[in-house]
Amino acid sequence: MSQLQILSGLGDKAPAAMLLDTPDARLLIEMGGPLEPGLPRGWDLPADRPVDAVVISHDHVDHMGAVDLLPAGMPVYATEPVVASLPQRLDRRCLPLQGQIDLAGVTLRCGQAGHSLGGVWLHFEIGGGVLYSGDFSLESTLFRFDPPPSAALALLDASYGVYDRAQDECRKALERCLSMPTLLPVPASGRALEMALWLDDLGISWAMDQRCAEQLDRLLTLPDGCFQPGARSRLARLAVSTDLASAQVVLVGSPEGIGPVIEPLIARGDRQLIYTGYLPPKARGDVQSGRAQWLRWNVHPRASDLCSLAEAVNAGQVVPLFTSLEDDTAWRRMLGPRFYRPRDAVIALD
Repeated sequence: MSQLQILSGLGDKAPAAMLLDTPDARLLIEMGGPLEPGLPRGWDLPADRPVDAVVISHDHVDHMGAVDLLPAGMPVYATEPVVASLPQRLDRRCLPLQGQIDLAGVTLRCGQAGHSLGGVWLHFEIGGGVLYSGDFSLESTLFRFDPPPSAALALLDASYGVYDRAQDECRKALERCLSMPTLLPVPASGRALEMALWLDDLGISWAMDQRCAEQLDRLLTLPDGCFQPGARSRLARLAVSTDLASAQVVLVGSPEGIGPVIEPLIARGDRQLIYTGYLPPKARGDVQSGRAQWLRWNVHPRASDLCSLAEAVNAGQVVPLFTSLEDDTAWRRMLGPRFYRPRDAVIALD
């Protein structure tokens, strides 16, 4: 008998962590840390018996920020771009960006999730198939999304809840605000490079910090098949400036606006500050105080995207992750009989 226990991420925008027990192994899926220093992680490694290996979908802090808890030599599976950011004391093993491996007697398929550099969905061949989407997007103009195989159970990123505004509308709203000098805190391995391509197309002067520039170098080592058509050649043509003082728009890769690079830029007061993603408490305080504004740039699925993916994989049960489920009326209306909220966060798989 195999089972999946959701340690964190069910019913709230919380760090991702799930425990998959099979007859042959115990696998920890994700090692999510808090989205802002000082916040609680909210979950612990199992105490009854150790895990045999860890699988990580992508390199954002709420999915791998707790890897320092792992003992030396622990096998950790991630794609090559993500492996590069893991501590060297771990037994780092590569997942394919597109393909499959045998992991502890289970076939694990991976495909690109359209969300970030090296980010993948994970499909475990257990029962009728278990799909964990990680964070995903069907709207990225940079990162490719590979269609997953059928899955009886789909655990899907629902970070935006029932929100359903198209990315084109989001871009237009942000563009209207860029006539004055602007500071955009962005995940370096996520929307930073997609925004850079967009700003370049608009003819707006932009610069990025060294962290974002390093991600561009990593992206350019990947084959064309990792990107949307034509995106890699567009990246190669980018003329990158790291002069943050003179550009109209500055992209800073500190996680969601937290860190030593961004605070001096904010304190100068000569740029408007616009957040475009999840707001941890510090960033939320900036917006509430009028120090910043917030305009979403879609990097997670809209409600219609989530429903489309559930339909495409013919899921019998869909568990929305990283979102509130206190009032599940809207979810039941959207997903119908597919909607599933597991009791005690434990799911029997076969």
